Amino acid sequence: MKFACKFGFSKLVLGFMGAAVLLSGCGAEVELTSEPVKPVTNTVVDDHSGWWCTAHGIPEDQCSMCSAKAAKEFKANGDWCEEHNRAESQCFKCDASRADKFANLYEAKYGKQPPAFTP
Repeated sequence: MKFACKFGFSKLVLGFMGAAVLLSGCGAEVELTSEPVKPVTNTVVDDHSGWWCTAHGIPEDQCSMCSAKAAKEFKANGDWCEEHNRAESQCFKCDASRADKFANLYEAKYGKQPPAFTP
């Protein structure tokens, strides 16, 4: 019986010591500011409502990465890059020069270069 009390007491002491260490913190002071923090994002957000897919640099209705219908049509025609999961004709990872065709479409419609995107 004495052993059980001693063992329980030592657990209690260790628990208090652990709590004291955790609650003491590192002692560093933190300066708070009233300036809002801007979130950092590395992705382009596209709601797919416009003519141009800003995420992929292709007209929205032709984007095999966003449109299941377009992807199905490209696959049915044998135009598919298995490695990058997109239409081969839209795979700028395999051949960056393929983007020129779509950039020219954008420039013809808007008179300026398309927005930057990540292939």
